[in-house]
Amino acid sequence: MRQVFALSRGDAEKLPRLPSIAVISVIAPERPAASLDGFPHLLRLSFADVDFLSPSLSKKSRGKLVHAFTAEQAQAIHSFIEALPTEIVSVVVHCEGGYSRSCAIALALHRLYGYQAEIEHLSQANPSVIRLMMTED
Repeated sequence: MRQVFALSRGDAEKLPRLPSIAVISVIAPERPAASLDGFPHLLRLSFADVDFLSPSLSKKSRGKLVHAFTAEQAQAIHSFIEALPTEIVSVVVHCEGGYSRSCAIALALHRLYGYQAEIEHLSQANPSVIRLMMTED
């Protein structure tokens, strides 16, 4: 059974380059790509950490909507996961801090694919990212 972990960018960049690990890298639109060369199974995404389905967004958050998580990005994650070879035993999802976007994707992978996850560490997951990940086309 696969495990999924949500990490910060800094922790993900320090991981050993093991062939049994796949990585989903999430960065903010204004940030450079994370240093993850050497992982054979790597999906790179860029989107803002905004709870875009919330009815009460601040002005600052509304300004980030143009860079919000999209259905196309959710589909890219599903396609990436479904194409992974059987020797992948761990999926690491990272964002900048390791609290919101990465936790949302990790929680969705747990719910959708039965991946083992430490649920108590995923409590600050971005609700909108989870909802979009759980939505079928």
